[in-house]
Amino acid sequence: MKKRQAVCGAAFFLANVATGTAQTDPGLSTKPAGVTLSGERLAPEKAPVDLSRPEMRQIERLSTRLESEYADAATRGEAWAQTKLGKAYVTNLEDTQLQQRGVELLRQAAEQDDAEAIYLLATLSAAGVAVEQSNLNAFEQMKRAAELGFAEAQFELAMMYFEGRGVALNKDSAELWLREAARRNHTEAQFLLGRTLLVSAEADRQAEGESHLERLLNSGHAPSAIFLADAVGNGKFGLVKDEFRAELLLKPFADRGNADCQFLLGALYKFGDLFVGKRDEAFLLVEKAAKQGHPDALLIQQKEKP
Repeated sequence: MKKRQAVCGAAFFLANVATGTAQTDPGLSTKPAGVTLSGERLAPEKAPVDLSRPEMRQIERLSTRLESEYADAATRGEAWAQTKLGKAYVTNLEDTQLQQRGVELLRQAAEQDDAEAIYLLATLSAAGVAVEQSNLNAFEQMKRAAELGFAEAQFELAMMYFEGRGVALNKDSAELWLREAARRNHTEAQFLLGRTLLVSAEADRQAEGESHLERLLNSGHAPSAIFLADAVGNGKFGLVKDEFRAELLLKPFADRGNADCQFLLGALYKFGDLFVGKRDEAFLLVEKAAKQGHPDALLIQQKEKP
């Protein structure tokens, strides 16, 4: 029993608060660095655009047949084919000539107001891949794609306004574009908007923020459970402290095997005011998280080794 108490004590120390978020927030792992409307940091510094992200990565090479079909359609001036082929080519980081051909195809599609092509050109400008790096060009292209209704561009444009990247920092414009992306069911936008509204400490904005996070919860979005559980479990942002609600938010995801939720639920059971009868369960939850490679849980186990 002493060992169990020591392990869970360390778990709580690492979590910092009874239902605090893990050291790495899984919901923000793909976001560029920046500051939300609340002044909260989003993530460690990283390049504004990462070509390894799923929407940019060439997941599989085009077959000869598909490439031929796309090339024929692109030659006929069909924007969708120019975009598909251009994207495949520019994400081939080993062939600069092919990349340049990809850029040409994307520009042809952009001339026809293909929103995805314009978005891809913006990401290339921001990263300085296959074209000259320019935050100003990236902003102008991203804004055009956003105005055409492309949700990913709307989200990235919001981040540019949040950070003052390629444009003067403007939190009102950032929130406007974040709302547009969220309205199109962009998960990251919904999550960031929900967080931003919840920390505002204004009742009407908090209620709206909770509604965004709860919609994501219903679709199985674990980071929303973690953030909301932390807020209500600790009574943050002027919310009424409710450890039972925090448990209800975390437990379904922990039961389905989410390691972050297992770890944080273990911390809640060990140190929550209302869970004296569940102290032993805390140890088991931390063990489950460790078996899945959760870094904090593994660190605790390492410290407990003789």
